[in-house]
Amino acid sequence: MKTKIQFSHIDDGIKKAVIILRENDFETFASCQGGEGHCYEDPTIRFYGNEFDLIRAWETCTLNGLEVFEAKRVFRKVDLYDKKLNSKGLSWDKPFNEIIFKLTS
Repeated sequence: MKTKIQFSHIDDGIKKAVIILRENDFETFASCQGGEGHCYEDPTIRFYGNEFDLIRAWETCTLNGLEVFEAKRVFRKVDLYDKKLNSKGLSWDKPFNEIIFKLTS
């Protein structure tokens, strides 16, 4: 039995897309409706998975009437720290997927 997902903390402008992806078994971990005063310029969802999940997510969104602007695989380096918070350099973070939607007026 699936646990009920709480969507009350998600921006209204991206909520529909997050719900569609979560209902189709995508593990989302960040989302923002974009625009002035938000973390992203455009509506964006980040989720875990491989490159094939990225293609499947694009198709899922498109089939559900969402206008995808861009879909990409993100690889990034992050700072590493020891237990005393001393910098130990950089390391590759776990790659993730990102879908950016067209802004609607």
